[in-house]
Amino acid sequence: MRKRNYRIEVKLDQDEFNHLMKLVKQSRLSRESYIRMLISGVIPKAAPSKEMLETTRLLCNIASNINQVAKAANSNDSIDVETYKTNYIELQKRIDEIMLLIRAPTKMEDIWQLPKSGQ
Repeated sequence: MRKRNYRIEVKLDQDEFNHLMKLVKQSRLSRESYIRMLISGVIPKAAPSKEMLETTRLLCNIASNINQVAKAANSNDSIDVETYKTNYIELQKRIDEIMLLIRAPTKMEDIWQLPKSGQ
């Protein structure tokens, strides 16, 4: 574990503090972790909703069920294996994309593009 020896104090007014705490709560990170991410140039995203997590869980279950059905059908030579594999891989990719989009932080530089001098 990294040792953190330096402590800083930042004074906030009530509105600033409330806003920070709202963002921290949405991210489900600790306040300290949230601020450290900001310092490193990353804006944490809000944690996914329970509904989104449930949807992703259901997609994973569907993928598992499809795999079981395909195994049974394949053992009876009653499935187009290549078509099945293509569709199964595509489903897995989509699930992975959803998970990446849900939790991927945004870099500050991607949001706050400063205009170049003379523009």
